[in-house]
Amino acid sequence: MTLFITPLSLADHSSEMVSLDPDTQQRCVQAGNLEPDNLTDADKAVYLKAASDNSLYQIWEVAEKISRNIQYPQQQKSHLTLQLVCQGGFAPAEVKYAVLDVYDHWQHQRPFEFDLCQYITSGVGTAFCSNRFAGEQQLARKKRQDAAISHLPPSQQKAIKNAIQMANDFFEHKARYEELHSGSSYAAFRIESVSLQNDKYLSQIIDTLAGTAPEDIPALEEANLTMEQTYNSLTHQLKGEPIEDFNLEITAEDIKSVQRAWQTYRDQTAALLTSLNPNLTQQDWLGILAAERSRQLSELQAYLDLSGH
Repeated sequence: MTLFITPLSLADHSSEMVSLDPDTQQRCVQAGNLEPDNLTDADKAVYLKAASDNSLYQIWEVAEKISRNIQYPQQQKSHLTLQLVCQGGFAPAEVKYAVLDVYDHWQHQRPFEFDLCQYITSGVGTAFCSNRFAGEQQLARKKRQDAAISHLPPSQQKAIKNAIQMANDFFEHKARYEELHSGSSYAAFRIESVSLQNDKYLSQIIDTLAGTAPEDIPALEEANLTMEQTYNSLTHQLKGEPIEDFNLEITAEDIKSVQRAWQTYRDQTAALLTSLNPNLTQQDWLGILAAERSRQLSELQAYLDLSGH
């Protein structure tokens, strides 16, 4: 017999269902159904909202919260966490391994903090956790940003904030239309890429404010020529045969679209960094950014060469 569970409870619900293997089924039956009245008033309110909303992994987020709540005795906390884990999850394998782990801690009365992202096996789950991680990274970046620019005049603070938003828009556009993210977890890869690029951009601003300059400053004319040659070769090849894979398609028009967006990014970034540290000219920064763009295009060119396009 195969037991099906929903994101709300072990039975008596008709939303999307997750199939449980017999061993996982037995562990969840042993744990029993959650009684909301066994929760603190605050946790009960969160749980009932999660049960009502029935959003992806929301029940497991409640399990995370309860597993860290020192108001419960350890054994009760592990039991409640297990009951919630039995109700949540998206893929059967996720539920299986999460239940097995929490059940073991419950049976042996060992302290345990549930982290749903440790049990993710699906592309949907990977995207969910990547998005959550990116949100945490964004908060961390905001703290770094505020600390770095708090001493600057309001006009300069505004210019930096506008540039950071502009750069984020460019990174998202590039990740969507140019980067080689494919497969069932393509969305997670994009989210991670954008977050990493945002981190790097903020670090460049902070370094520039501190007077640190890149070691390699290429000549603008040479950097532009290299970039244009790579760009022309790449778009020519893609006109004949676009890159296609599972959840991935990159055409010549996509590259052109990203290149136009990059030109705006280049001009605004060079102007900002020059204003923050006059030790380098705007021409210096344009050369640095053109060389960086050449490297990005060269990665795509190398992929085409290896894949036989």
